[in-house]
Amino acid sequence: MAYVIKTIDDISKVSEGNVAEINVYNWGCEYRPYAQGKLCFIKDQGFVVELLCKESNPRAVYVEQNTSVCKDSCLEFFANFKPLKEGTGYINFECNANGSLLCCYGSCVEIRNTVIELGAEHPKAEVFQTESEWGYRVFIPLSLIETIYGEANFKVGDHIKGNFFKCGDDTEHPHYGSYTKIEFSYPSFHRPEFFADMIIK
Repeated sequence: MAYVIKTIDDISKVSEGNVAEINVYNWGCEYRPYAQGKLCFIKDQGFVVELLCKESNPRAVYVEQNTSVCKDSCLEFFANFKPLKEGTGYINFECNANGSLLCCYGSCVEIRNTVIELGAEHPKAEVFQTESEWGYRVFIPLSLIETIYGEANFKVGDHIKGNFFKCGDDTEHPHYGSYTKIEFSYPSFHRPEFFADMIIK
């Protein structure tokens, strides 16, 4: 079943989006904190993604943008916004509790460039944190998508492909959770063949 991308009027209403629970641990792991993602569409503006994790004291070492935040406690969203366009890749949004966001584009893990290198503006992560949970929200403007994909026209009924993740390579308890099942021999989120179908409603 496709994940439904809810259309909202304003970024502040992202909390009304449909929940995608990040609860598939493809490679085991005893540590499995509750985590979720939401993706919404704002007509003529862009998309907004919000991720949340029930986790206290998340590891947050990296402070610079476009660094290896997957080594920290990290929440991630990957998406191909034009999957029907031949030869397209996907954008990864990976962020820690410091608001350090890694944002790159490419067709696989080996071939990736930051969106800045491709001429787009680096998105800003808005982090929220309490004693028991943390997360962030990122607005993905149509201008960023147009720069990367050459077009950014979206309407109700259109499909994209994506996935939500929770990980922490260098945390006390390394873990790798995803929204969809990933059938691969070792932990790797860069597997677009396992992205979920997502439809704008």
